[in-house]
Order: sequence, then C-alpha cells, then structure tokens
Amino acid sequence: MNSADSESLARRLLAAGYVEDSLERADVAILNTCVVRQASENRVYSKLHELKEWKTAERTIALTGCLVGKEGEELRSRFPHLDAVVPIGDYEPFVAELEARYDYSQGEALPHAGRTGVSHYVRVIQGCDHNCTFCIVPKVRGREKHVPMAAVVAECRQAVDDGAREVVLLGQNVDDYRDPNGGGGLAALVREVERIPGLKRLRFLTSHPQDLEVELLEVMASSDVVCRELQLPVQSGDDTVLKRMARGYQTRHYRAIVENARRLMPDIGLVTDVIVGFPGESESAYMNTRALVEELEFDVVHIAMYSPRPTTYAAARMADDVPHEEKLRRLNDLLALSRGIAARKTARWIGREVEVLIEGRDELHRPFGRIRQGKRAIVLRPGDIVAGEVLNMLVMHATAGQLTGLPAA
Repeated sequence: MNSADSESLARRLLAAGYVEDSLERADVAILNTCVVRQASENRVYSKLHELKEWKTAERTIALTGCLVGKEGEELRSRFPHLDAVVPIGDYEPFVAELEARYDYSQGEALPHAGRTGVSHYVRVIQGCDHNCTFCIVPKVRGREKHVPMAAVVAECRQAVDDGAREVVLLGQNVDDYRDPNGGGGLAALVREVERIPGLKRLRFLTSHPQDLEVELLEVMASSDVVCRELQLPVQSGDDTVLKRMARGYQTRHYRAIVENARRLMPDIGLVTDVIVGFPGESESAYMNTRALVEELEFDVVHIAMYSPRPTTYAAARMADDVPHEEKLRRLNDLLALSRGIAARKTARWIGREVEVLIEGRDELHRPFGRIRQGKRAIVLRPGDIVAGEVLNMLVMHATAGQLTGLPAA
C-alpha cells in the first residue's frame, strides 16, 4: 500500500515537471511513513532528525503516509523544519504549492507521465472496516473506501498500455472489495481486469480469512493470468488468541480455506503472517501456532513480535504480559521451522519448468523475476532477455526463497 501511494505521488510530481534526483541535489524530500510497528515509526523520527542538517530556506521537507493520520499537525511542532504534512491520497494541493514555489512546471500536465515498471500497484480499497485489537490501520487510514470497478479497470488498462505486464490489486482487506456503483465483488473485478489485452499477470493482496470466498479461488484456478499465490494472514494458530485478536474466524475455518485452495490449485503458493507474544499467549497457545505452521507448510511466513500500538484496543485494555525474551525465543523458533519447510517445498521445483516474468537484473547482471506462485527466480545464461519478457525456465537449483535455472529449450 505504501509503495502504491509513493508511486501515485511520484507520477503526479513527474507529470508536473519534477525529476527524481539524489538527496544532495534535490529541492524536495518527501517521507512516506508506516506506523504498523513502533520500529517503523522510530525510523521516521530518525530520518526527520537527519534531514534537519539538509534543510535550508530553499528546500522543502514533506511527510505523508500513515503517520500523518496518527499524529498529523502535531508533528509540525515537534519538527519545526518540517514544511508540510500531506494526507494519504490528497496530493493535489501539495503539488500545487510546490509548483507555485519552485515554478518548475513544464506547462501542460501529462496525466500518465513517469515510470511504469513491469508491475503496477492499483489500490482498490483505502482503509479497513475490521477492528483487530492489535491493528492501528483503521485509525490512520480510516474506514473502507472502495474505488469504482470502472476506474480500477481503466487504471489497469492504462498501466498495461504504458508498459506494465503485471498489475497488483491492493487493499488492507482486498477480499472485502465491492464496486460502489454495481456491487460486484473481488471475483468480478478480477474477471474484468484479466481480460485486458497485453496483461500477463494479475495479483491481489492482502486477503482476510473471514471474507475470502470460494468463488475467488475458482477464478484463480481457471485463469491463465491470475497468479496462483495467496497472501492469507493467520496471525495465530490458537483459537483463544484469535478471539482476543478479534480476527473473526477460528483455525478450522482457516484450514478449510487452505484445503479448498490446494484442492483447486495443488501448486498454489501460500504466504501468511504470524504475531508471536500477543497478550495472553501461553506456551501451549504458541505451540498450537507452531503446529499449524508445520501442518499447513506455508511457502513464506512473515513473523513479528507483538508490540503495543497506541490507540489500539489491545494496547489500552490488555497487559503486554509475554516477556520480550520469550517473544524473541518464539520468533526465532518459528523462523527456523518455517525456513526449513520453505527449503523443502522449494526443492520440489527442481527439474520442473516454470514460467517467469522478468522484472530486471540483479547485482550480478542476471535476469530475475517471479513465477506465478510468487517465488523469486534467477535465469542463468540469459542472452538478451529483457524486463517484461515472459519465459519458461528449467529449475536447476533451489533455496528456501529462490529458484535458479536455465531457459527451457
């Protein structure tokens, strides 16, 4: 979501005649912020302190993103060298102020000026209507606002016309999408977008177990464009903890979704999120999470230690009663388990042909991209392969997070 917001603002600035440059040469520095975890918020404050030396009367410092929704104008008093706080998505007034101050506009704005990479993020929902007790997102991004389906399809079509080969539909809870004009859900939107000529890949994230419907899985299974990767945060493998988190489902429901997905798509890539050390998480509750991770064999598990976020229900009403050392032990234990599972699963691709969408070249100048199941792939003996190309690769080697191979004959 933050990447999509950054790209949206960057395209608007590029259209107004600005160019990206190094900090040393720049007139404007913009921080796009995240507050999901305290560490992310702390990095923002650190960067603002660093920029104090960079700041001059001729230079502008602006801040946007979730921290604006959390603290807003209070930041201006804490950091007097901060010139502007820009609400998420409301970029036009800020760009107009910059144009008036620097007079860099090239005249007529170009609505689609700027870079278009191989992948293009398209926001379909802003905000979230869920009330997970640990989550600050509804406080900083607000309640759900759904983008009309026609506007989403138009942006996707324009992105493909501008060179994108993959679009990623984004929402804090993308499964909850409903067209405000026609009422169609995510499955209907996916069907519309996948018909766009020239589109090679379609992804969506992030899903919520409470709202994901079998119809969406069926659309994924029947499509040659929709990627077979599902990002489905479980957060905990213990029903008592899930109830305290207000997640709205139990582990049996989550297992049923995974069973359906793998029945329809045996090779689907499954990604999840887990929080360890949530208030009240006993050792037996943690072991239930560990058992679930071992049972379902996720391809990727993003693991975080619980940290209280101000204004959330958990921070206000629940004691942070799991010691830091125990949180760290559980995190490292689960990391080791999940990495071993990922290594075993990735090894199953050796000897198979996979379809790779090339995204660029790595530091060794090797083409890299991803397969439809989301795994990163590196192509050896690449020849003149370029970004945006789709090719078949024979997998020769695999690690927990990466496949390596040769172009298939």
